[in-house]
Amino acid sequence: MENLLALLDKIQQVSPLPIFSQEMIVVQNAGMQHWLNMSLAQQRGISMNISYALPSQFLWKLVRSMASDEDVPDQSPFSREVLSWRIDQLLGSAVVIQDPDFSSASQYWLGASIDEDNLANRSIGESEKIKQDKPRVFTEQQTLKRYQLACQLADLYEQYLIFRPQWINDWHQGKSSQSFVNKEQALAVEKWQAKLWQLLTQEQSYNPLELVNQAIKNIVSKKHLLPPRLSFFGINAMAPMWLSFIEAISEHLDVHFFHLNPCFDYWGDIQSEKQAINLLSKWVVGHDDITVNVGNPLLANLGQQGREFMALLNDYSTVNIEVFDAVEQSDGAENISVLQQVQQDILTLTDQRSTAKNQQDNSIVFTSAHSALREVQGLHDWLLHQFNDDKTLTPKDVLVMCPQVEQYAPYVSAVFARGWQDLADKIPPLPCSIADRVSKDAEPVVAAFTQLLSLPDSRFQVSQIIGMLRLPAMQNKFSISLEELDKMSAWLEQACVHWGVDQQHKQEVLHSLEVNNAFTWQQGLSRLMRGFAFSDRSIYVDEQLYLPNVEGNDAILLGKLMLIIEQLQHFSQQLGQDKSANQWQQFLLTMLNSLFEVTDEMAFNVIDQAISSLAEYCQHANYQPNISLSVVRDFLTNHFSQPDPGRQFMVGQITFCSMLPMRSIPFKVIAILGLNDGEFPRQRQPLGFDLMASSKSELGDRSRRGDDRYLFLEAIISARQSLYLSYQGRNIRNNNEKQPSVVLKELMEYLEAGYGWQLHNAEAGNDENGNGDQSSDIKQLPMQAFSEHNYLGKFKSFDPNWLKLKSAKKIQQSDALLLPLSIIVNDDPQVVDINELIRFFQHPAKAFAQRHLQLFFESHETQLDDTEPFSENFLQSYLLRQQLLALYLVGSSEDEISSAVSAAGVSGVFPDLPSTHDSLERWRDDSETFSEFIQSQSQLTNDSLPITFINTELDVVLSDNSHFTLSANFPVQADSLMFYRSSSAKGKDLFGLYLHQIIMQCWQANTANLNAAHLTEEQNMLAQVNVTKGFYFDTKNQKPTQYRFSKIDNAQAQLAFIVETYLKGQQQALLLNTELIEKFFKAKAFAQSSFEKLWSDSGSMLSVVKPLGQDPYMHYFWQQCPEFSEYQSTFTALYQPMWQAQEQIK
Repeated sequence: MENLLALLDKIQQVSPLPIFSQEMIVVQNAGMQHWLNMSLAQQRGISMNISYALPSQFLWKLVRSMASDEDVPDQSPFSREVLSWRIDQLLGSAVVIQDPDFSSASQYWLGASIDEDNLANRSIGESEKIKQDKPRVFTEQQTLKRYQLACQLADLYEQYLIFRPQWINDWHQGKSSQSFVNKEQALAVEKWQAKLWQLLTQEQSYNPLELVNQAIKNIVSKKHLLPPRLSFFGINAMAPMWLSFIEAISEHLDVHFFHLNPCFDYWGDIQSEKQAINLLSKWVVGHDDITVNVGNPLLANLGQQGREFMALLNDYSTVNIEVFDAVEQSDGAENISVLQQVQQDILTLTDQRSTAKNQQDNSIVFTSAHSALREVQGLHDWLLHQFNDDKTLTPKDVLVMCPQVEQYAPYVSAVFARGWQDLADKIPPLPCSIADRVSKDAEPVVAAFTQLLSLPDSRFQVSQIIGMLRLPAMQNKFSISLEELDKMSAWLEQACVHWGVDQQHKQEVLHSLEVNNAFTWQQGLSRLMRGFAFSDRSIYVDEQLYLPNVEGNDAILLGKLMLIIEQLQHFSQQLGQDKSANQWQQFLLTMLNSLFEVTDEMAFNVIDQAISSLAEYCQHANYQPNISLSVVRDFLTNHFSQPDPGRQFMVGQITFCSMLPMRSIPFKVIAILGLNDGEFPRQRQPLGFDLMASSKSELGDRSRRGDDRYLFLEAIISARQSLYLSYQGRNIRNNNEKQPSVVLKELMEYLEAGYGWQLHNAEAGNDENGNGDQSSDIKQLPMQAFSEHNYLGKFKSFDPNWLKLKSAKKIQQSDALLLPLSIIVNDDPQVVDINELIRFFQHPAKAFAQRHLQLFFESHETQLDDTEPFSENFLQSYLLRQQLLALYLVGSSEDEISSAVSAAGVSGVFPDLPSTHDSLERWRDDSETFSEFIQSQSQLTNDSLPITFINTELDVVLSDNSHFTLSANFPVQADSLMFYRSSSAKGKDLFGLYLHQIIMQCWQANTANLNAAHLTEEQNMLAQVNVTKGFYFDTKNQKPTQYRFSKIDNAQAQLAFIVETYLKGQQQALLLNTELIEKFFKAKAFAQSSFEKLWSDSGSMLSVVKPLGQDPYMHYFWQQCPEFSEYQSTFTALYQPMWQAQEQIK
């Protein structure tokens, strides 16, 4: 390619055009244009006055200008984009629907209703009467299927025009082609396709093929319209029709065709090994000594597409200039890398297998991985080694291709585009750009706009709407900050908004009239508005709930949210109505400008261009019917799904792109990812009505598989220093071997047979990490990035973070070493509240991680749920029972209690089901029963329960004579400390009762020698307390129960031990969770096996309690089940006195 560039430059220098004339260069894609323009500028110092064009656009423009003086449109009515709308309009016309020849096509999109419209057996008068009396209205699904069929037919007709022009001529003359393999079926399809084409040409004053012929005839008279010189650069495929036109104009101007030929020998008659063997098998039987000469097998197997194009070029009278660059023999084989040797074999049509030799180096690298992520991680490490070894290598010298770059884009961003501050000092950043991305995946605004097109089908889920608002373009439009958005989310969670605009919308979605407005935006926003206007607390009035979450200036924010929902509802209704193309253009632009503010010019230009294209194509097609939303959505989605080949391509960074044809740009380093069997070469299954698939292939025909095979050949010859080839060779689930792509396999077999490479990935020698056989030249990446094998060998990883994780695991699993959990703590508070102690012992490892390591594995963000509740929420039911119990204990009236129950029923935290009422009444009865039990056990005669809260502090002397201060807020009722909870007693509850009792006893012991006159009234009350009571409601047996702690022996020693254990827990993670208390002391013999069961087994598939091993904090400190015996003595000393001192009263 560099030689073709030099030749182009030389021609322009030797024969310069007039100073005001532009050089015209036709290239296949924007990537080649960019490379060519930059290369010319690099050689000359400047590149200007050059006009670049794509083949189809340039040739149509040239044909249009030279054909005639008639009004030929700029946009060809026979282009695929315009033709699809013309076909769609014809398919929906009565002429086509009522024609029996189109029955198969009409059956596809009309479905069973075609029988009602098939008027073929009716008389002409009866048919006309039905046509007049019964205007047809199509469903949205039918119009969508019709449009999709029209698009497929438009693509086929474009292929027919280019590759089967003789068919088009036959159809114009009313003749049929006879070149089909399955004639009976193909002729039936051809009949309606030919008739449809005739209907299309009747609408135009010209035929596209006749237009080309007319342009050729007018070349002499309109020679002045031709460019002064025409160059085609880097194009390796073109239809015979256009080659004939180019030959015709070449008689009147210089036409230069710069074609990359992979071989300087004639190779037009070579065949692939498969083709040659099949051919020989027809003629030779029993002759094993007959050999097949295929030249170079890589060129023969991969180069069919280029070979056919060379054959087409050779059919025309041309002057050939060969500028091949071969490695001189004097350079010596030892100076030639294997990559260069393979390229030389292709160039000279040599089969190295006939003179095999042993030669291995790192110019070609084969890598096998378990997943796409590991492929990208392996590539990143390999590239770091390349930059480390070659100081002249720069990021712009590297090209990375994938069959579909969208599949690898997230991993590329995660591995390559990390923040540079996150990398170690010795790891240089590798800047990269991702080209060929589709707009709907690369541009959030485009994705959001596409999502808006589905509003009529949307349930208006709360997460969907808030997700849209997180888009900067939408936030800027409505002046909403991230903090305000979080506040909105909290409001909506409190208002229990899940889905649905209002009652009517829910009825339409569910197709039922027996639906209310529960969980809708209307209900939730109304509650917030009423709460702002009328109440400063949550109240229930006239069967309406008032939420006081909105205060002061927050009303402006609530107004913005209501405006957004109102606008979305309006656009949803408007989207559901059919419109003309121009009306759709105006409406969609209005919706875009109403909901988004321009923050990214490129993204908005993509949307604007797509909307304008819809109106433009329909105008050129003279499309009259109104268009349904489903068709518009399909058109725009397809437009947004087209990659932009010029964007982010070769911008001075490592370029990631898709494997597109005719991208034979040279790079020092070329890497290809995703060379998996069945995924590359890519295949396109032909349509059932594709006549080209039913006919014999002809010279110049294109195929997706053939393009990909030739693309792989171009990649081989375009790499200047290194070629990196990667595939997923191991199953990530079971480590079974997977085969590479057939093209990669062919290269492997050639290197094995010709250069002595060992390219196998046998099962032998593979461990659980997938580390390949060391004798193989395929580098097998470990399944995990933190595998120790990833840091060994020639291309070891540079990432220290995974190594730290691996080292931590090794230390934890070692019997000789302990995980270094201890840290120095200097920030212990002077006074610790008793509740802090209770929370600590509930989960010591969690407390240590959060306080000292700043690790918070829980998500504190508001989680908006799109699904309304369909089952009881245990937490919400507990909170309601606790609320009702408090009301009963303070002697609230029945009306107050009924109001609380009714408010809970409509709050939205419980299902909107008839069974919810029964549950609420049951919880009310349980709360009343529980309150009566508490009152009876407390020996109260009145309906109220006076509890006095007394604050106090206690100085604890530890075993080393150091002092520690505890604070507590004692709930004193008569002669006892009283606690109650509308739930079953858990380990944390019992430990809390026990801790309060021993602290109270210690305080009493310290104040026993003081005169009552020196104590306050509250202290005198506390001095009279002799028991701690805890009331709980056993939810399993549905009855209340009481736990009591009286006189505790050795209370001061026990308290000192608890505090010392707490201090120890500030230096390392401890396994002393209170939830283990009951399981430990109730077991007859709590062995390690018992603990392992708790670690990995929750007891039931339906259990809401997760195993200990699934707790993120436990798993962080103990990746494997620890030995409980290490903590058992401390556990027993800590909790056994408590377990023995408890009294249970039922």
